[in-house]
Amino acid sequence: MAESRAHQRAKFRSAGCGGQVEVPLPSGRRLDALSRNGVWGTEVETSGSFSRLQLAVERLLESGALQRVLRVPKRDMLLAAVVLRRMGVSAWVLNMYGSQRFFVGI
Repeated sequence: MAESRAHQRAKFRSAGCGGQVEVPLPSGRRLDALSRNGVWGTEVETSGSFSRLQLAVERLLESGALQRVLRVPKRDMLLAAVVLRRMGVSAWVLNMYGSQRFFVGI
């Protein structure tokens, strides 16, 4: 299925100027966005499904980025926090636009 415009916009915004999108990972999967300096890794997940959020968090872990960001719609922000806590991962949770955010620390 093709990516929605909101997904594409969030991806390119997260990569920033000089950043990369669709970065290949060692397992063959792809990370949505990586900043220019490689410190910030971002995954965008719009489905709101628990299992899809788990896969997104696994991709963030595999990226090796020091700072991890999970971008989800506002209605799924608390679910994303639950998934991060259950998997024992520290990351920022942002809404799609980036106006609301909180840190889930382990």
